[in-house]
Amino acid sequence: MKFLLVDPPHKIWEFLRAWVPSPGCLQLAAYLERDFDLEFLDCTIQDHPWRSLEERVRYLRPEVVGISVACTYFIYDAMNAARLVKEVSPNSIVIVGGAHPSHIPEETLRECRAIDFICVGEGELTMHEFLSAVEHKEEDFSHILGLAYLDDQGNFIFSGHRPFIEDLDELPMPAYHLYNMEHPYVGLPSEGDRSLLVNFARGCNFACTFCSESVFWRRSYRTRSPKLIGEELELLKEEYNRQIFYVGDNIFNLTREKAEGFVEEMTRRKTGQHLWIQSRADLVIRDEDLMAGLREAGVYQVMIGVEHAGQKFLDEVQKRIRMEQNKRAMEIVRRHGMMMMATLMMGFWDETEDDRRELLKFVHPYVDHFGLNVITPYPGTKFYEEMERLGRLKTKDWSKYDQIEAVMDTRYNTAEEITEAHISLMRRYYWHPRELWKTFFSRRPIIKHQHRHFLKIGVTAFKHEVFGSPMWVQETYQTFEEYLKERGRPLASGL
Repeated sequence: MKFLLVDPPHKIWEFLRAWVPSPGCLQLAAYLERDFDLEFLDCTIQDHPWRSLEERVRYLRPEVVGISVACTYFIYDAMNAARLVKEVSPNSIVIVGGAHPSHIPEETLRECRAIDFICVGEGELTMHEFLSAVEHKEEDFSHILGLAYLDDQGNFIFSGHRPFIEDLDELPMPAYHLYNMEHPYVGLPSEGDRSLLVNFARGCNFACTFCSESVFWRRSYRTRSPKLIGEELELLKEEYNRQIFYVGDNIFNLTREKAEGFVEEMTRRKTGQHLWIQSRADLVIRDEDLMAGLREAGVYQVMIGVEHAGQKFLDEVQKRIRMEQNKRAMEIVRRHGMMMMATLMMGFWDETEDDRRELLKFVHPYVDHFGLNVITPYPGTKFYEEMERLGRLKTKDWSKYDQIEAVMDTRYNTAEEITEAHISLMRRYYWHPRELWKTFFSRRPIIKHQHRHFLKIGVTAFKHEVFGSPMWVQETYQTFEEYLKERGRPLASGL
């Protein structure tokens, strides 16, 4: 039986101009390839993304096509991929996975009838059982936990949540060998050559109302052991010459044991690699005595979810952090010689222009990077439910849920004004004389590199707005509509 795992064609986010293989797809592929005939196709790095998908499906005629949805913003790419697969190979079963379809499975299935099943939640065990059932030509899938689908009468069926894999060390190493790791798009240009995204843990047991990750993992947390983390990093160095990593774990040091073990493991291995990790203010304070060790182990940047400069906004999203903790944690990171990045949100209902000015004023003395986003109500979260109940969602066009374009008005500003205010605040930070000085004179090469990267993007955007100069172009990107026009025929009726 042939299983084709697909990451559909996507538009790369212009601010980062970065693309990396999906950690979820690589892990799923590694687990399934041991027992099934599997191929992984990342359409975004193909010269002709949609055509490559169509041609591969036409050639393979796979019994099952699995389509990954990395985020809400990408759901229409997945739906279009499903429609294309069904036209080319009507007998192929299409199953979709990821946070967005897992959170609103019935709505997703009814909106796109080309999707046969949704894998709800963690994929490895559910997909293995599902593929085995298909291989044995079973027709009843209701006993397979973690599946959502519409039955023959159009009734929505959810088989129930599947228990999570308890020990992530039981999973094989991600299937990097199935990916074109040398493709020129693969990496994080802001961090330098030979950079990559890696994941070592799943979930977060905090309950911030805006976070879809804690909902997806049902407020649980599991991590790989420091030993296997070290083995993966060493593999990536020896086999793929990858030296710089953004670690996607929501909270790298959620358990102190993991942080201690990581310091010990990487200090022993001496790989010379560099890592950018995420944490929370209270956990940075708890682990202050480990910060020097983390730096010695290769951590060069710590990202903390500061969120805002107003305590009322932190309380509103149930952050369970005090502003004094945020300040102290940022001071700790800076004092130990690591770069400090604050992730922040704007666009709260009661937020004023003064609040946004205070946000910039609060973090500026401490941060090297200003990770400002527009607060976005993702399906499945308490924040989404509350905003929907209050009638504040201006649109359910999921392609706008990118944390850059506001999808809600506030008490004092329209959504369009919030979007413009976001751009303005980003410019005020990165074009501040202190930040421009770092671009050319910082003693740390990584800071100069990062600031030059973002300055170049900012200048390009400014020239485009003022003079009409061209923006950066993702050479491989093509909208689905453009592809259908190039193809010369629409999809069959009903797709």
